[in-house]
Amino acid sequence: MVGATAEKLNVLIADDNQDAAITMGWILEAKGCQVQVVEDGPSALKAVASFTPDLVLLDIGMPGMNGYELCTALRQNRALADAVFVAQTGWGQPSHIQRSKEAGFDHHLVKPLDLSDLEPIVAEAWRAKRKQ
Repeated sequence: MVGATAEKLNVLIADDNQDAAITMGWILEAKGCQVQVVEDGPSALKAVASFTPDLVLLDIGMPGMNGYELCTALRQNRALADAVFVAQTGWGQPSHIQRSKEAGFDHHLVKPLDLSDLEPIVAEAWRAKRKQ
């Protein structure tokens, strides 16, 4: 099914709230995305060894390796150079948004996510994928 996967937007979701992550994954799959959901930073790092996401949604407040650290680590992977990174968090103060930018996030969304905020980001990731 390599051809089918090539036609889909690959999305990695890392969030310790598995119910929320899985639900978001279902929504994105319904929009034609290939989704992989993991619950922590180390699992996300392992996932990208065999799955190259075009869109990366990372929870900031994960235990162990937080989303800032994970974003910084994933940004070092050249295969993800064109990926769109989104912080998804309950933290929305200006200092949190600034820290997200410094870690390498392209966007910062506050939970609960509003799909109308996510849709233009998904469209951006599709555009980036098509340019490759």
